[in-house]
Amino acid sequence: MAKYNFDEQINRRNTHSFKWDIKERHMGTEDVLGMWTADMDFKSPQPLLDVLQERLDHGVLGYTIRGENFYEIIMDWMKRRFDWELTAEDIHFCPPGVIPAACMLVDLLTEPGDPVFAFMPNYDSLYGTVEAMGRRLVTAPLLCDHTPATACGDWKLDLDAFERIVVEKGIRLALFCSPHNPVGRVWSLEELTAFGEICRKHGVFVISDEVHCDIVRGNVKHTPMGKIPGMEQLSATLMSPNKTFNVAGLMTASVLIPNREVMKKFRTKLNHWAMNLDNVFGTLAVETLYSNPRCEEWLNQVNDYLTANLNYAVDYIREHIPCISTYVPEGTYLLWLDFSKISLRGEELRRFLVQECKVDLCDGWEFDPDCLDHMRLNCACTRATLEEALKRLEKHL
Repeated sequence: MAKYNFDEQINRRNTHSFKWDIKERHMGTEDVLGMWTADMDFKSPQPLLDVLQERLDHGVLGYTIRGENFYEIIMDWMKRRFDWELTAEDIHFCPPGVIPAACMLVDLLTEPGDPVFAFMPNYDSLYGTVEAMGRRLVTAPLLCDHTPATACGDWKLDLDAFERIVVEKGIRLALFCSPHNPVGRVWSLEELTAFGEICRKHGVFVISDEVHCDIVRGNVKHTPMGKIPGMEQLSATLMSPNKTFNVAGLMTASVLIPNREVMKKFRTKLNHWAMNLDNVFGTLAVETLYSNPRCEEWLNQVNDYLTANLNYAVDYIREHIPCISTYVPEGTYLLWLDFSKISLRGEELRRFLVQECKVDLCDGWEFDPDCLDHMRLNCACTRATLEEALKRLEKHL
């Protein structure tokens, strides 16, 4: 088994990196550490790089089709990783990624002005699809056993509020984030089953963003929404290798819809929007990353590295930066940081972190307008980068 070196320091500055090179985010400050948007600072698995290089050496990058085994490869991955049985008819794709797929589904399943539900906080690009498509966002907060949260398991789904809103507002579509971004919960089978029972009772269709499904701690198991009994016909599960293998720049996603009528409408919409041809590198990525055993080795090793990083960061913060509260997430590589013990909020907090600490974090208000005292920290970086970021925060907080 190959041993991957995730301590390798790769300079991403001046590479048109969304994470590192948006100068406006740095507010005129130099040497700011990019710890905000959710991608990794690690090289993707070597087998994929070899396949992409082979295609580049071929030199012709024209329109592409998916290989004969494309759907079988995805089916095998879902069975192997999640014990989820799918057929080729349940699987389609969306070249731009998970969020464009969510936009299309919101457009397909509702009419302008219709209410769409989401728990908050939530990934801003996901709940942002509602207003982007001219619908009306209806929300309920996640429950939290402690304020601030002391463990990831403190966060719960408020199912009573969900059912009440479904009835009162006539909800027929809900957006779901699993594993949850930003709080990091990997929802249990029991929680998902209870959520699914309410959806079945009231005919609520669920669009489930599961882009972080492969990034979980070793003792935690992710269950896809479409695998929940009774939710096969009431859900669209959106997955992608983008977060899993750090290939977000290849822009691809798998759209898993066992409901034949909804899938037919989705395929038609994709054709109408002229997205019926896949990206040449995205196709190769799906086929290689989901089938090559060395890529799965890479994933298992990167999960171990990320877990070690998260444990280190939480221990360091609790010992050296007690004005911040946080915990180890069950899934994702993101820390949800509570800054409520200090006086800074919103833009003032962000400006302080960038200009004084020289650390660029993701604003809490992006996930919920009420989360002005929260930030999200990306730990998918080398340990050296993480250590430096934490030292900078300790020095100024």
